[in-house]
Amino acid sequence: MIARRRFRTPAAVAAVATLVLPLLLAACSSGPDRPGPFDQTVRIGFKTAAPGMSVQDPNGIFQGFEPRMVAKVMGDAGVKYSSVPLSAQSWQDALLDGNTNHNGVDLVVADISDTAEREQKFDLVGPYLKTPLGALTLAAHPVTVQHQEDLSPLRVCTVAQTTARSFVDNEISPKPNQPIDAKYPDDCLNALNAGSVDAFVSDYLVLRGMAVNVKVNGQAPYVMADGRFGKVQTLVAALPPGHTSGCQWLRSRLDAYVNSSAWVTELRSNFNFGLDVSDVNLRDAFQPLISTSDNLCSK
Repeated sequence: MIARRRFRTPAAVAAVATLVLPLLLAACSSGPDRPGPFDQTVRIGFKTAAPGMSVQDPNGIFQGFEPRMVAKVMGDAGVKYSSVPLSAQSWQDALLDGNTNHNGVDLVVADISDTAEREQKFDLVGPYLKTPLGALTLAAHPVTVQHQEDLSPLRVCTVAQTTARSFVDNEISPKPNQPIDAKYPDDCLNALNAGSVDAFVSDYLVLRGMAVNVKVNGQAPYVMADGRFGKVQTLVAALPPGHTSGCQWLRSRLDAYVNSSAWVTELRSNFNFGLDVSDVNLRDAFQPLISTSDNLCSK
């Protein structure tokens, strides 16, 4: 989703921000202990304009739940990596053919939902989050969306090539009034601001990140609707096909992270969940259940 525009930041930094992390675990720092592509400097693709999930600051550094997760999961293994800005439209090309957009990557951690089609095209690692869909509305003109049927009479915006777009097209009947197929998330926010749509539909956590982190003159211009709807999406990282050993290596580390206290701490911090929401509530709502039968690396 990303790209050339930002939430309250200057123009996108052109150069790739390289983060060289110290070797924290000597036993894990040698090449043979880390299968490819993690035995060298790894190019990791992040989204740049998903507050809470991942944003790129004016210095080119990525902040949010996903960059913090990568720093912990890979940094603790002594992996060096560079961070590459990607969008919902560009990440697949970046993984499959770096020459397509001149920023080829080895790994993408960018709010990617696990789908059958993607399982055939990539080595998927995780999941590390689960999230239903939700709706974002203007704080000044909130609308009631408790169930997906409540979207039918509304003017709805979604981002192209996302699970939310497919949901609006195929699972809401009757279909919302002239839904907008936007290129970037801030296109939907601009449509909200202009009053040309009533709701922005996307992953609940992505929208919550916007609602709690975006401020205009110190005020939050957006609010979440009450409802959560649609099939719950599980978010995964993606490797190019043919990296089974690397996929298994990263999966083991991600599994440990998801079950750690750091996962809850980062979720609470980046999405502003207060103490009225317990750790148990957060895990019930957003922690994916993982079993050996869910091992995407073996598919």
